[in-house]
Amino acid sequence: MSTVSAVLITPRSSSAWWWRSARTCPGRDGSPRAVRGGADAAADSAARWGAAHGVRTGRAGTWTQAHRRWLALAALLVVVPVFALWNHPTVLTVLLLVLVLLAVLAVLALLAASGRAATTGEPPVPGRPGPGE
Repeated sequence: MSTVSAVLITPRSSSAWWWRSARTCPGRDGSPRAVRGGADAAADSAARWGAAHGVRTGRAGTWTQAHRRWLALAALLVVVPVFALWNHPTVLTVLLLVLVLLAVLAVLALLAASGRAATTGEPPVPGRPGPGE
C-alpha cells in the first residue's frame, strides 16, 4: 500500500511545489531578457565594427540569422550528451564544456548580427530587433 501511495502522491506534491515556486522564482523580473539584450547589443557593436573595417559574412551571416534558434539548439544538443556520457566528469570538464558552448553561441551571435546588417543594408542598431525577431 505504501508503494501505491508514494507513486500517486509524490507526483502531485512535486508538481504543486513546482507550480508555487515557478511563480515566485527569481528570474521573472526580466533579467534574462536584459542579459540577452546586452549580448545582442555587444554582437551588433562588433558587427558594426567589422562592417566599418570591411569584414563581411555574406550569405553565411544571413543564413545564420534565419536559423539561429535551431543552430543554438543543435549546439546545446551536442554538448549535453557529451556531458551525460562522460565517464567521470570533473569540474574542469564541466567548465570546458560550458566554455565551448559559450564560444559557439558567441560565434552564432556575431554571424547573426552581421546577417541582420546584410539583410537591412545598414549597420545594426543596439536594442532594435532585426528581421524575423
